Amino acid sequence: MNDIEKLPVDSDSDIGALVNAFKYFNEAASSLNVAYRRLEVRLDQLTEQLEEKDRQLYSRLRELDRVTRYLNSLLESISSGVIAVDMDGLITIFNRNAAEMTGIDPEPAIGKPYSEIMGEDDEASSAIYTLLNGPELRGVEKSFSKNNIQVEVNTTWVVDSLGERVGVVEIFDDISTVRRLEERFEQQKTLTALGEMATAVAHEVRNPLAGIGGFAAILKEDLADDPPKLRLVEKVLQGVHDLEKVAGNLLFLTRRTEIRYQQVDLKEMIRDIVQLLEAELHRKSVVVNISANLPDENVSVLADAELMKLIFTNLGRNAIQAVDRQGEVSFRMEWMLLANRVKIEISDDGCGIEADNIAKLFNPFFTTRTSGTGLGLALVKKAIDLHKGEIIVESKPAEGTTFTILLPIKPFIPGQMNSSAAE
Repeated sequence: MNDIEKLPVDSDSDIGALVNAFKYFNEAASSLNVAYRRLEVRLDQLTEQLEEKDRQLYSRLRELDRVTRYLNSLLESISSGVIAVDMDGLITIFNRNAAEMTGIDPEPAIGKPYSEIMGEDDEASSAIYTLLNGPELRGVEKSFSKNNIQVEVNTTWVVDSLGERVGVVEIFDDISTVRRLEERFEQQKTLTALGEMATAVAHEVRNPLAGIGGFAAILKEDLADDPPKLRLVEKVLQGVHDLEKVAGNLLFLTRRTEIRYQQVDLKEMIRDIVQLLEAELHRKSVVVNISANLPDENVSVLADAELMKLIFTNLGRNAIQAVDRQGEVSFRMEWMLLANRVKIEISDDGCGIEADNIAKLFNPFFTTRTSGTGLGLALVKKAIDLHKGEIIVESKPAEGTTFTILLPIKPFIPGQMNSSAAE
C-alpha cells in the first residue's frame, strides 16, 4: 500500500472543518473574482480617462507649440530689435533685427551674460540698467558702432502669472534715418538762408564786375603796344572772368533750374572728358594714369548734356587733385537696364577723405584745400538731384575715394508719359 492509504482517517470534526474551509475558500475566491472584475472595469475607466488626458495634453502642447511659433514669427518679423534677459542677466531672446542692428550672431548669444555679448559700456542704456536699478528706460538713445546705427531704447519688466518679475526685455528701433533727415532738414534751412544771401551777393557783384570787365577790355586795346602793362590788364580780365564764374555758380545753386533734356551718349561723353583731363595733365606734367572701363554698347540716357559734363569733369578733376601728382584715376560704367539706371564710378587712390568731412562734402564753400571756392561738389550734387539721381561717397584716408553716381536712364518728366520721355 502506498503512503496515502496509510494515513489515519480524520474525524468527522476535521472533515467538517475542511468542508467549511473549502466553502470559505470558494466564497473568498468568488469575492476576489468579483473584486477583480470591478478592478478591471475601474482600470478600463482609468485607462480611458488617462488616454483622454493624453489627448487633451497633446492638443494643448500642439496649441502651445503653434502659439510659440506664431509669437516667434512675430518676434522675428517686427522691425524692432528685441533682447530679453532673465533675472541673472543671461540672454534668453535675441531676435533677427537685433542681430542685424548689432552685427552679433544670435545663436551663440543665447544663454550668455548680456555684458559679455553687448559689452559693459552698453549697460547704462540697456536691459541690465533696469535689471540692476529697477526703473524702466524710455526713449534712451545709443549707437552700435559696429554697424554705425543709432537706436532708441525702451525697456520693460517681464512678470509671470503671479506677478513675479522674471526678467527684462529691451526693445530698440533704428532712428539713424530719422536723425539723418533731421540733420538734412537743418542743413537745408542753413543752405536756404545761405542761398538767399548768395543770390543777393551775386547780383550785387555782377553789376560792378560787368563795368570792371568793360573798362579793362578798353584798357587792353589801348595798351596793345605795352606788353608788360598788357599782361597786368589780362590778369584783371581773368580775375573778372573767375568772379563772374563764381557768381554764376552761386546763382545756379540758388535758382530753380530747368533741365534741357536730350539723348546723351554717356559712354562717348566720358571718353571725351578723359581725353580732356589727360591733355590738362600733359600741360602740367602731372603723372596720373586715367583709365575708363566702359560697356561695349552705347549708353544713351535722357539728360542735360551740359550738366552731365559739369558732373564728370568736376569729379574727374577732384580725383586727379586727390592723388597729388602721381597715382591712378578710373572711370567705370555699368548699364543697369532692368533697374532703369546707369551707374558711373569715379575712383582714385589718393589721400582719401576723413569720415567727419564726408557729410560736409556737398555743402557750398566747404573745402579741405587751400585754394578753390568749395562750390564744385555742391554744383555736382545739384546737377544730380535735378536728374533725380543719387551720389554716394566711399572713402578711406590714405587709401582713396570712390564717387558712385546713379542716374535714371528714362527719368520721369512731369507732364509727360515716362515711355515717351526717351523719344
